[in-house]
Amino acid sequence: MRAVRLASAVVTAAVLVGGLSACGSSGKSGNDAKGGDTKAAGDPVAGALAGDPKTALAAAALVMQKAGNGKVAMVAPDGSTHTGGSGTADWKDPGKTSVDLTGEMDTKKMRIRVVGTDAYLGAGDAEAAAIGGKHWVKMPAGNEMGDGLLLMSQMLNPVVQLTLAAANKPTKVGQEAVDGTQATHIRSVEDASTMVAGMTGLSPEQRQAVQKTLEQDGKNITVDLWLDAKQQLVQFQEFGDKNGEHDAVTIKYTGLGSAGKIEAPAATDLGNPADILKLLG
Repeated sequence: MRAVRLASAVVTAAVLVGGLSACGSSGKSGNDAKGGDTKAAGDPVAGALAGDPKTALAAAALVMQKAGNGKVAMVAPDGSTHTGGSGTADWKDPGKTSVDLTGEMDTKKMRIRVVGTDAYLGAGDAEAAAIGGKHWVKMPAGNEMGDGLLLMSQMLNPVVQLTLAAANKPTKVGQEAVDGTQATHIRSVEDASTMVAGMTGLSPEQRQAVQKTLEQDGKNITVDLWLDAKQQLVQFQEFGDKNGEHDAVTIKYTGLGSAGKIEAPAATDLGNPADILKLLG
């Protein structure tokens, strides 16, 4: 998604985040062809999803907020040198989403961990050897790279995405299969400035950075969301009207409510922030 791409704009060396383009590319994420408005006969939840999309999104936001956490996978677009990333996220606190993700580019594995307002970048043993065997570096407050990771974690918050989409004029696209599960595809076209205004937990500087990055792909942002029969968000994507869907990343949610606690790396395993480039190799 373009919002997540903010991270790549300020963390170009941070491998995982550098692979997150815009979150669009519907049709390249394993979905089946659109199949109209079919739904399971007699299923009251499916019936509700077939109704007003704004209501469906608002209900899904409540479902995801109750779940509080889950597994997250980011699928890079076709032709990308990045393989995306996967891990867990915790969004119980709307303004302080925590994430623990592992990604890979050119066979090099990197990790990103955000715990509340603290952001960390980690690597494997080979890279850690360059900084005395330490596996993590904590981004100092106000650091551009750290801010990018904090913003990325918030953009992976499904409640934020659902709430923003519901606040606009969402429309129902149809029923599609996402990884073998029937889901209701809803689309919302949002003005970039309106989208930023609806984000909580951002400083004025961060809001400015987010809007600037969003508008690099256009003033209008298309958001696609897929809700399953339990009103859970199973997938979403975003793309701007300039570059479109071809370089978009897909975000998938599974294992809702079952993710473990995300904790900060041990202080004894933290290197000097000045050594970040050594850690990145």
